[in-house]
Amino acid sequence: MKRRIIGIIFIFMGLSIIGSALFMRYSANRQQQAMLEAFEKTIQKVDEDLGNENAQSSEIEASPNAKPPSEDVNAAIGIIKIPKIDLKVAVGEGIDNNTLKYAVGHFEGTAMPGEKGNFAVAGHRSYTYSEYFNRLDELNIGDDITVKTKKGEFTYRVYEKKVVEPTEVSVLDKTKDATITLVTCTPIRVATHRLIIKGKLQ
Repeated sequence: MKRRIIGIIFIFMGLSIIGSALFMRYSANRQQQAMLEAFEKTIQKVDEDLGNENAQSSEIEASPNAKPPSEDVNAAIGIIKIPKIDLKVAVGEGIDNNTLKYAVGHFEGTAMPGEKGNFAVAGHRSYTYSEYFNRLDELNIGDDITVKTKKGEFTYRVYEKKVVEPTEVSVLDKTKDATITLVTCTPIRVATHRLIIKGKLQ
């Protein structure tokens, strides 16, 4: 009888763990989709504003106190697209745990997309949630990474792929050219090292 009760308890514990993992993944996917949709709408609004810029210039001059359109896009600063691994993911500002649950994160202090310098981004590889960089190891030299922002779309070409120790922070150093650095844990689940993908703006 006691064994039966213990068995039932373990079953319920297992179901709870599975349910919790599924809920976290569902929540992460919803938040990520919301960020993508919000950012796409902002891009569309920027395009419309640019298209109507001349027509609206007289109105702007007549209304100097008019406020610019809202920049709030659920913390998204851009969208990364990597066709080879079928990835489209929003980029949040910062690499705190909350940001990396729902997006990939931009290392504060590094360059922004399209700018000269090192645009550095981190993302999780996880079977529970935030599995955006799970297939990052499939990238090779010559593959393209596209970053879409309010200032335009920028394409980087991979020129380096390596695995380093977690303490190897030199991968975030500034660069003379416009580059991108993608950082994630490797191997999946073990996460003893960091997989680094570097690309140069085309």
